[in-house]
Amino acid sequence: MLNTAWCYFLYLYGLFIDSLSVCDTKDRLSASHINRTQFPLQYMGRWHFLAAAAHPKSQDLEIFKVMDNAQFTVQESAQREKLEFTASIRVKDGSCVPRRWIYLLSEGSTELRTEGHSDRLTELFSCHCSDCIILKETDNSTNRLLLYSRSSQLEEGCMDEFKRKSNCEGYKDILLIPQTLEHCHLNN
Repeated sequence: MLNTAWCYFLYLYGLFIDSLSVCDTKDRLSASHINRTQFPLQYMGRWHFLAAAAHPKSQDLEIFKVMDNAQFTVQESAQREKLEFTASIRVKDGSCVPRRWIYLLSEGSTELRTEGHSDRLTELFSCHCSDCIILKETDNSTNRLLLYSRSSQLEEGCMDEFKRKSNCEGYKDILLIPQTLEHCHLNN
């Protein structure tokens, strides 16, 4: 009887601790709906890369430390299962670096795959801030959270939300993209 009571106590204690969790999983978006007729406008178009977060002492933020700003355009591909990304990155030395890549959409999947990087998963998370989205990238060597916005300037409190999400995921190192230089021309 004492054993049964102890098991019930531990079960209830576990439920209580879970209810206190600050990580909210209902903000995860389904990538399988990105290119369907009701959702494209929500994701397509221009985005600004504003911040990244990673685990302490990892190298996952190094690639972003040379950036001053970055703009991305998301477009549907002629092939329904692909999204085309075009980026224009302003490096701190003033130079512009163009980039292109393709995300692959799988029917029924909740994440994106990067063409040419079959091990990389990208999960999408909604944000309470209007016109923002959070991406989580993971693969064999990468584990980071990225913040994008339709505007180069965030609404008040949006960065706090990104920091809470980062902390919840265990990402303690946060890098803000400076955005002090003029944006590079974005070729579509």
